[in-house]
Amino acid sequence: MRAIFSDSIRLWRNKWFYLSGAFTAFLLWLDLGADVDLLRYGEKEEIVRMMTEILSGKGNLLSLPLLSVLPCSASVCKEMGTGAARYAVFYCGYGRYVLSKITAILLSALLSQFAGVMLFGGIISWAAGSPVLAPAPLVAQRLLVASCFAMSGNISALLTKDIVSAYAIPVVFVFALSMFRWRFFFDATYMDPMMWLSAEGFAIPFAILSFLVLTALSLLLTTWEVRNYV
Repeated sequence: MRAIFSDSIRLWRNKWFYLSGAFTAFLLWLDLGADVDLLRYGEKEEIVRMMTEILSGKGNLLSLPLLSVLPCSASVCKEMGTGAARYAVFYCGYGRYVLSKITAILLSALLSQFAGVMLFGGIISWAAGSPVLAPAPLVAQRLLVASCFAMSGNISALLTKDIVSAYAIPVVFVFALSMFRWRFFFDATYMDPMMWLSAEGFAIPFAILSFLVLTALSLLLTTWEVRNYV
């Protein structure tokens, strides 16, 4: 528990955690485009609908995978590369080290995305002159999908032994899967990464299953790599 607590504390000193949240809010704001006038003159229901479209729109195709992995997904690969993992494992043991890293990766993705969405909502509320909240199921689904990307970033970095892969492969995977679905499986909407954000129909159980599978793979692969390294 001490190792988990220590990694959680370090998360608040991680500049990429704050940058991820800030960039999330900024990019969501950019997606407003011409709809920015709606904040001043539109009804509250219209503004909520607009926020829903932005949080589940195509603008997330590139930004969400990248911002989800940015804070912490490459941390295990970095520590193995610098030798810090050896000292950490000697101090707290294999199990605690792996659990603390997986927990930190999940927390970094969840909290940075939640902070970004809340900041975006705060800006929208300020511009509209009244409190406006995004639908809770939509926010929860976004956090779930962000967790999937964070786990995939850790897996990618450990498999390739390359930190850059933690950032690049999740983005490439999202684009490839989206293109594959539109070209060959048009009716399989659950394969479209943008449908994962909709919190509708089969998107919810598919995202939950993906999260469980990716977390299990990440846990097993991290344990395997750390034991072989140390």
